[in-house]
Amino acid sequence: MPKKSTKIPTSKQLQIKVKSCERLKKEHQYYIAEVAENEAKLAKMKQDNADKYDIKRFAEVLEESHVMVPDSLARLNSSLDDLMDFLHKFEPDLVADEDQEWLEKAKKFSQNDNDPKSLAKDEVVETNVNDLNEGEAF
Repeated sequence: MPKKSTKIPTSKQLQIKVKSCERLKKEHQYYIAEVAENEAKLAKMKQDNADKYDIKRFAEVLEESHVMVPDSLARLNSSLDDLMDFLHKFEPDLVADEDQEWLEKAKKFSQNDNDPKSLAKDEVVETNVNDLNEGEAF
């Protein structure tokens, strides 16, 4: 028996889209920080005359990190475009008090985060997983 398709409420869709943008922004910032960290580590390995094989393997790791930066930026930009399209289409329908918080966050993305240069300047905020309870989302 096929499942009935249920329509997700507009306010819930907004919340999902904003959280998606937040997560992808954090991921993009993480990859930028990872590249910088790995570049420093590779330079130190070369300076310390580490084994050539180890240097070669770590250079491959660094290259993978470099590849992830534009990939994560493309996914973030796609998510931001989706959020902006959603806002243009459904913003008049989002009038409930609980929607206002998510609208503010969405508008903040539209004002500040469409510029890739501003994404790189933001601080990366790490989540301390030791402080999370079991089953708690981070």
